[in-house]
Amino acid sequence: MNKPNYLVVMPRHVQNISDGYSFPLGIPYISSSMKATGFRVFTLNLNHREGKVFNIIKKEIEENNIDIIATGGQSFQYVPIKEIVKAAKQVDNKIITIVGGGIITSDPEPAIEALEFVDYGVIGEGERTICELCNALENDGNFEDIDGLIYQNNDGYKKTASRHEITNIDSIPWPDYKGFEFEKYLLTSPGQSGLNKKNTIFMITSRSCPYNCTFCFHTIGKRYRQRSLDNFFKELDYMVSRYNIDYICIADELFSVNPGRVSEFCRRIKQYNIKWWAQFRVDHITKNPELIPILKNAGCDVMSFGLESADNRILKSMRKDTTIEQSEKALKLVYDAGISLEGAFIFGDIEETWETANNTLNWWRNHPEYKINLNLITVYPGTYLYHYACTNGLIKDKVQFLKDGCPQVNVSKLTNEQFAILTREIMEAPIFLAKKLSGIKAQIVDSKTGRIALTATCTVCGKENHWKEVKLFASGFLACKHCGQKYNIVLPKKLRTNIENNILKLSKKYGKLAVWGINYYTMDLFKNSEALSKVNVYPVDISNVKGKMDLYGKKINSPKIIDTENIEVVVVSIPAYIYEITEHIRENYKNVKKVIDICELVDPDYSRRFI
Repeated sequence: MNKPNYLVVMPRHVQNISDGYSFPLGIPYISSSMKATGFRVFTLNLNHREGKVFNIIKKEIEENNIDIIATGGQSFQYVPIKEIVKAAKQVDNKIITIVGGGIITSDPEPAIEALEFVDYGVIGEGERTICELCNALENDGNFEDIDGLIYQNNDGYKKTASRHEITNIDSIPWPDYKGFEFEKYLLTSPGQSGLNKKNTIFMITSRSCPYNCTFCFHTIGKRYRQRSLDNFFKELDYMVSRYNIDYICIADELFSVNPGRVSEFCRRIKQYNIKWWAQFRVDHITKNPELIPILKNAGCDVMSFGLESADNRILKSMRKDTTIEQSEKALKLVYDAGISLEGAFIFGDIEETWETANNTLNWWRNHPEYKINLNLITVYPGTYLYHYACTNGLIKDKVQFLKDGCPQVNVSKLTNEQFAILTREIMEAPIFLAKKLSGIKAQIVDSKTGRIALTATCTVCGKENHWKEVKLFASGFLACKHCGQKYNIVLPKKLRTNIENNILKLSKKYGKLAVWGINYYTMDLFKNSEALSKVNVYPVDISNVKGKMDLYGKKINSPKIIDTENIEVVVVSIPAYIYEITEHIRENYKNVKKVIDICELVDPDYSRRFI
């Protein structure tokens, strides 16, 4: 092959182009490595391009004479990744497609089969692999000697030797920010983990994690490696000089491994006067409490912890190597210091019983000040739990499991009925038992994206707060700007009424409608809504576990109900996954005429304009 043209594509994560998202670094790292090696690379960020993905891909291929397309992402991004490679092959079947990231690395053969239109899969870190692959495509075509590949041959799938992790992270070119329209990204807010701020950048100081929890998979290798702080701050200097930076998300799997390094990082970042977020372990903080004032003084805005359980038996089963006593001590240290913190308990470990689950719930109820999130364990491909579920017949079809979006699987010692009751409890608790703001006043900023301006009083310190752009139905939180106390993002009564009125009018016009996605915000809506209690409104979720849960007298259905009941309208109640759900509906449920982001229904004029 003569010198080909490459197109590196970042999958679409947003439903509306103006929506915020967490800027992924994997694909920009791949792009910069290819460009540094001398390949002729074009780039495309679908999060900033209006229109159908097929039309956008077709235009890029034709205008730039593209020969090879590369993309990638995580397992839960199956739908948007497949859409890219499918579009490429539909435009020109001769185009070579390459996919990398966690979706391939975690379980290569099922991923290649599920994605259907992939010629080469990159396993593990891709910066070296893709450059060697491209060199082979352009020259001798010898792929067997390239470590970290999977591809089809006459005998099925050929997987080459594993590639060793890149030891020297400093040797990798910085991410190709410019190539993926970073300026446009900065105008939005990530809208997660409490990062309700624009001009937020994501950077790494290390790769992988030295721990091996059963629910976690390290997509870029098992070996923990750190880049030099000199290299990190040289990149930060570049970013600050080029862009308007207000906030940094340290995207390491774990930031706090070396206390001396953390202290030195704090000393150096303080001069930038920029707030930042990072992930910590509770035992690192309890062993080094002197870090707390150093972190606060250096602008650390949110400390994120993987708490997982309040029962030491479950923490041991998870291979967490921490205890609830360490968690209690660390959380109190951070809270008393006035640093915002976040963390989560995840229910459903292999050893989880009714007793252990209730121990965690009771601990949570006794510590509302920390606003710890409650979630079910998700059995992601590549994890110990995934292999356990496959071995024990809980996941019978790996390919279909990926296509279905990795739904929750009960791997615990709880019966399905007990698990359903537990699921309902952990979904109700954040809304009905957590601390609440008072005197809430809301004003719609953008009904299309579900953003509101919110004024409310903190019930801990008694001071009023103003938040300019709050994303409704988001998984993040609001932190008091005075004392750091965290609150769920509530749905004001007026906006709830707007949603109910629009649901009633949709129901009147179309007869039946589905509400896809059951979480604690949906629970709140169904419990308090006359409109959603109607017989022609069908709650839908891909999780079989949630399907066994009672939703205030309503059954939670599998998506198949859409065909069974010939439902033409689907309201997506979890906006973070609306793109994946929308594309899944378009591909599998052809009778659906309308897919609606629930955020759009907060607009009182929605029915007048669209119904």
